[in-house]
Amino acid sequence: MERIRKVDGAGMLAELLRFPERCEEALSLRPRVGRKRVKGVVLAGMGGSAIAGDLLRDWLDPPFPLEVCRGYHLPRWAGRGTLVMAVSYSGNTEETLSCLSEALERGAEVVGISSGGRLRERCLEEGIPHVQVPGGMPPRVALPFLFFSSLNVLRAKGMVRVEREEVEEALRRLRELRRRISPGIRGNPAEEAAERLRGTLPFIYAPVELAGVALRLKTQLNENSKVPAKVELLPELCHNEIVALRSLPGPVSFLLLRGEEDRRAEVRVDFLKELLRGRVVVELRGEGRGRLSRLLTLVYLGDFLSFYLAVRRGVDPTPVPEIEELKRRLSQL
Repeated sequence: MERIRKVDGAGMLAELLRFPERCEEALSLRPRVGRKRVKGVVLAGMGGSAIAGDLLRDWLDPPFPLEVCRGYHLPRWAGRGTLVMAVSYSGNTEETLSCLSEALERGAEVVGISSGGRLRERCLEEGIPHVQVPGGMPPRVALPFLFFSSLNVLRAKGMVRVEREEVEEALRRLRELRRRISPGIRGNPAEEAAERLRGTLPFIYAPVELAGVALRLKTQLNENSKVPAKVELLPELCHNEIVALRSLPGPVSFLLLRGEEDRRAEVRVDFLKELLRGRVVVELRGEGRGRLSRLLTLVYLGDFLSFYLAVRRGVDPTPVPEIEELKRRLSQL
């Protein structure tokens, strides 16, 4: 704990420990939206806000198009008959605000989700439904609020149904996992994984159904641990990247995210492990019977892994000065 106190000046550990309770709190945020039918959904956001959309899509596999828009412009098909969820924790993300304006111009149905900022102001000005989430935390740890608020919008519109038992299992599993990955626990899998990754460039390999989790882990390694990382998905990487694995230079590690696998998927993973023999390979699995539980526990495990890697590297996981400086420069345009 002493090493954590020296590095964690802004209190990231305390934020991570609140993750299960924030999920539960977020579930109580009930948006007021119309029940008008729509043909598709676009979640416009950046960073952790966009990840919420990726995880929703991976979990629900909905019977309608659900696209995550990372940028200034909506897909060309988005317009009348489309629901656009503009999600920005700060409420001031310029790409998301641009998408909000386009959605209004095209006659799409719009819902805003933020802790305040210009997004909330625009929603009030335009009479758009807005979901207010608690402020005062780093955007990346606000994922529970952004994820479940987006889910609740879809539920309020009658577009998805969620079994209470699946949600309750996920919350229970998150609390159980917290007991095993908190500091000072012997055999802590997140700490052990971080120790193995120290001094390496992490490659994250995941099945396509865990694409959102893999991207979340990459961005947490970037922002918390301050290390580069890359993501590749199965089965696609078996059609190209495996050819180069024997010739990779330097200290590289591999994080294999394991999901629901049939025999063909198992053969691919086994072959990968043969090619990676002698390298640092860490396998991570979600926990629980339901897909939501497996997704969220894998996210939570990755969040703690990135925190422990930051501690081992001697860097404060909270500050992201490069992002703040770029935002400052863009604000002057």
